[in-house]
Amino acid sequence: MLTLILAILIAAALRSRSLLRTAFDGRHSQTEEEAAISRFDMKPEMTREQTKPRISGWLSVLSPEDVAVRSERGMLRGQVFPPLSGDTDAPWAILFHGGAGTDGSQMLDAACELSLAGYRVLVPDLYAHGNSDGGLSSLGAADAQDVLTWVDWVLGEKPDARVVLMGQDEGALAVLLARAKGLPQAVAAVAAESPTLDIPQIARETLEDAGESVGAMEEMLLSAAYRLAFGEKLERISEERFAGGGVPTLLFAGTLDEQSPAYVAQDIAAAMGSRAEVCLIEGATHGMARYVDPEQYYDALLTFFREQLAENEPS
Repeated sequence: MLTLILAILIAAALRSRSLLRTAFDGRHSQTEEEAAISRFDMKPEMTREQTKPRISGWLSVLSPEDVAVRSERGMLRGQVFPPLSGDTDAPWAILFHGGAGTDGSQMLDAACELSLAGYRVLVPDLYAHGNSDGGLSSLGAADAQDVLTWVDWVLGEKPDARVVLMGQDEGALAVLLARAKGLPQAVAAVAAESPTLDIPQIARETLEDAGESVGAMEEMLLSAAYRLAFGEKLERISEERFAGGGVPTLLFAGTLDEQSPAYVAQDIAAAMGSRAEVCLIEGATHGMARYVDPEQYYDALLTFFREQLAENEPS
């Protein structure tokens, strides 16, 4: 009997690890463009025509610096892009990318716009993505401390730095959770696009896409494995977790986003109160707001950051 029980426990442990690796593999081989096409039914030319020529021209006149910082979980890596103006007192913008199969390069278009607008831009690879350590991604739920680690790194480089944060999808959830934990006074503003709160649903869809059965037993095993791996419950993040004041926050939402519907951003903003506002982008699906209407998107983003930095100017 003892042998049988032990065999069942071993089988359950192996099954839970297999489910965890399948559902939360942050490094699958699908390219960003392939992911964009398959998930959003968009034409490949959409991102190429709107972003690549501008980025190429920008990168032709400056070079990024590779940087790294040690977190509790391992080494995190990223790149710093100087402001095109060369201003040594430029504010810092830290941009956090989206989910599985992506890395900091997903944010190059936003980094380009912010660098041209006078920001020094840090683009990290999230844990378990790109060149950072790790193989399993929590989909943002366990990344808030890494956001704070990068803010501390910036303040170590320049103690009087003024900082703004931006995140998309997984990165959006990370920056919002960091805001809820409490950001340093140096952080003047936060922007978040399409934060995905329903992590269990994303995990189930990923498993089903991989041909895995997802019954009650699989959900229980996956939940236990997630808790052991990340120290977090595998549950939908409640909008109320972001309740209260804090750093002013701009939430971007696409009206056609099915993964993170516009009402999610509106509910988060309502929980935050007067310190938050929502920018709706008509016709945008998940993560595509700045491609569908870049003029509205960047006008709202840059205006918001500029106003908040002005209010946060040291006396």
